[in-house]
Amino acid sequence: MSRHRQMHIVKRSIPTQMRLLIAISLAAPLISFAADPLKPYLATTEFESTTSTLSSGCVKINSNVSGLAKAMSIDFKLEKGALVISDFGAKNRLPMIGCEDTLDVSLDSDGKLTSALFSTSRLSITGGDSTVYNLNAAFNEARKPIAENGQYLFDEISYSVRSCSEITKNASPMRPIDYMRDVKSLIDRVYERSKTGFQDTLDSPEETTYGPVSHWFYEEALAFASNYYVKEFTDFSPDGDEGSGDFKVTWKNYQNYMNALCDVYMQKDSKATLYQQATVFANAGLDFPGHAASWPQFEYIDTGRKVINSPSPVGLEYYTKYTTGAGIIIVAGSNVDDEALLHARDAFIYMTSAKPEMRGILQRNHARVSLFVENASELPEFGSDFSDQVGGFAQGRADANFTANATWQCYPGNTAVGGHPAIHELGHVLNHLVFEETNEMYWYSRVAKYAKEARDNGTMPLESPLGEYWAQAVEGYIMNKGEAFKGLFPTREDIAKKHPGIYDLLTRYLPTEPWDYCTDYDPNKQN
Repeated sequence: MSRHRQMHIVKRSIPTQMRLLIAISLAAPLISFAADPLKPYLATTEFESTTSTLSSGCVKINSNVSGLAKAMSIDFKLEKGALVISDFGAKNRLPMIGCEDTLDVSLDSDGKLTSALFSTSRLSITGGDSTVYNLNAAFNEARKPIAENGQYLFDEISYSVRSCSEITKNASPMRPIDYMRDVKSLIDRVYERSKTGFQDTLDSPEETTYGPVSHWFYEEALAFASNYYVKEFTDFSPDGDEGSGDFKVTWKNYQNYMNALCDVYMQKDSKATLYQQATVFANAGLDFPGHAASWPQFEYIDTGRKVINSPSPVGLEYYTKYTTGAGIIIVAGSNVDDEALLHARDAFIYMTSAKPEMRGILQRNHARVSLFVENASELPEFGSDFSDQVGGFAQGRADANFTANATWQCYPGNTAVGGHPAIHELGHVLNHLVFEETNEMYWYSRVAKYAKEARDNGTMPLESPLGEYWAQAVEGYIMNKGEAFKGLFPTREDIAKKHPGIYDLLTRYLPTEPWDYCTDYDPNKQN
């Protein structure tokens, strides 16, 4: 169970508009924010002092009755120390990210509003500095806060400056060695929580794991940091810890971990980055050669549909070709055709077209695909031990990149029939980087169950891993080209008929408009 506690809010009475404005404007120092790839997809929550209007671009509605819109935009006017609703617009489509404000409403049996609570943790002041605020505003019918014109008065207002000092303000000191071991236990705990109870393959006791692990870890880490912190210490080796080797617990790594926690709390960086910093601090999983901590990050350059000379960081000079699309960096060595990079880009842009906010999430999570020709041993992040990886593999929450065989794609001059690793692996990456970031429980609560049902009813081979069900379905759905390309999921029509549950998920997150894939392929001319 998550130990995340509701953030403490300091209540202050607000008798006049002027008092609110003065208090808010002086409450916190200037905070500097870096450019954010998610900015185009985020709704704003702002107070405009000249019009006394508080506007939220997207508010998620939680109610005790069904049938209400999923979200809305809403404007409040600040009048005589209370907020009153001045305008709103219903939203039936709830975005994956950018709708963090909430409106909790309760109605009686006659449909009359009895209480409402508006909450935001991202309020800013138009024309002010970059200070961010938490604000709650409540209406309760029992207090009879209804104006003469019938407006509901949100007259119970509390606010506080949102800053990272809030996280540890009530925490107690802990020994560094104990803190490190507890962070490692958090990593283990959220992994155990992701086990579905379904056997991944029939010949192995290993369970399929699905769950928003990065999000769960953030919740656990935030709760833990609210209780304990570490005073500055001298670096040391954790003698007696299994597998510690030359590992040292360092003050720098602790600071990096806490800075990453702060960045997620302030909505400036990804939960995967926090998870990565936790693994570095606690020495968890660093033996994997493709761990994100072992490799520098590429700069994200908006290239358009062209391949440029790769701005490769030190250690990754192998990559000479570079393009970007859909928030994903696409790199390759000199032996990969330019058209292969561009085709992968086209596929990724198409795959994210129904929910373009995915692009900002992928970019914030440093999604990168490395294309190869023969096998993954060509790539500097992996080496000779990966010579058996001829198709590709995914980028998880702690990985530097994902990989795909460039020659298995179908593009002008390379008419390849069969599967499509770049599409397949992005299916996995949506799970690891996008759905984990957004806590996409609609997806996680269904996908493993659908896979188990498919294997039980014979629409999925008994030897198929349940963990591959989604990515294979994504692959077939996107290509939509027939059995020569994907035998198990040949067309969208076939998926809808044999796998209605997974089809619901596919059409929820992926485009439904057709994509003219592999136009050079003519089955009538093949041997």
